[in-house]
Amino acid sequence: MRRIGIDVGGTNTDAVLLEDGRVVHAVKTPTTADVTAGILSALVELAGHPEVARGDIEGVVIGTTHFVNAVVQRRDLSRVAAVRIGLPASASLPPFCDWPEDLTSSVRGKVFMLEGGHDYDGRPIVPFDEAGMRRAARRICASGIRSVAVAAIFSPLDPGCEERARVILAEECPDAAVTLSRDLGRIGLLERENAALLNAALIELARATIAGFTEAIATSDIAAPLYLTQNDGTVMSAETAAALPVISFASGATNSMRGAAFLSGLADAMVIDVGGTSTDVGQLRRGFPREANSVVEVGGGTHALPYARSAVDRARWR
Repeated sequence: MRRIGIDVGGTNTDAVLLEDGRVVHAVKTPTTADVTAGILSALVELAGHPEVARGDIEGVVIGTTHFVNAVVQRRDLSRVAAVRIGLPASASLPPFCDWPEDLTSSVRGKVFMLEGGHDYDGRPIVPFDEAGMRRAARRICASGIRSVAVAAIFSPLDPGCEERARVILAEECPDAAVTLSRDLGRIGLLERENAALLNAALIELARATIAGFTEAIATSDIAAPLYLTQNDGTVMSAETAAALPVISFASGATNSMRGAAFLSGLADAMVIDVGGTSTDVGQLRRGFPREANSVVEVGGGTHALPYARSAVDRARWR
């Protein structure tokens, strides 16, 4: 099995060729401002190695903090329309209520609060306001906003309201990218909604970035599928990453932990990753990062960055 792994750091971009569990060749190039050019440079240099030139590459895996950095640096973020389905409950804490002011000003678009949602036992609170959702979709379309986050009360138990909202948005605003909170979190409404709002703000950047990655691979004459690393130390397809970029937020630290497990041969260990601006400490359990219970600060807010996708919903801004 032969794969290419690429780590995009703040200073350097590293690319390695792996074959049957060993590193065959490695290159290091400066990370560029647009990220893609640095990856292309690394791939071009790596492609000159005979083991790469003969083909048979089964996959290219890229680890990058590009998306979380966009939030930290308040750059390349899209305006988001927030749809909250939960009235008459949940009215006291509207979407974006606990976000830092400067991030809110960069991201917040229109906010719509609609009747619907479910109780903790799965029973509907009130019928979903489909007419109100259709009016909201038309207003979103007219506003020019093309990224929408939808969150309904207890949608992980019953996603019916969110799914119906997606259908209506597709009918009234077909160009909009829709993020459903039930794809990103568990029970807590604000945490799950915040994860969806952040994801929606990154959709346009994610699509452009991953298209650039794909083009760089094709330009290097490497015929292999693209994968990106995610929070739990595993990988996801390029299509999933383009739709759910927020689940890559903690992948920088988990990439280091998985790399430490690979290089040391240890399945259970503490790993300390010392970077140029921060130090991450994590625990390996059976070769994979253990999920964290604490939160870390991102760009002036607080966002739980656990080392597992299932816990992205603990994201909260204060």
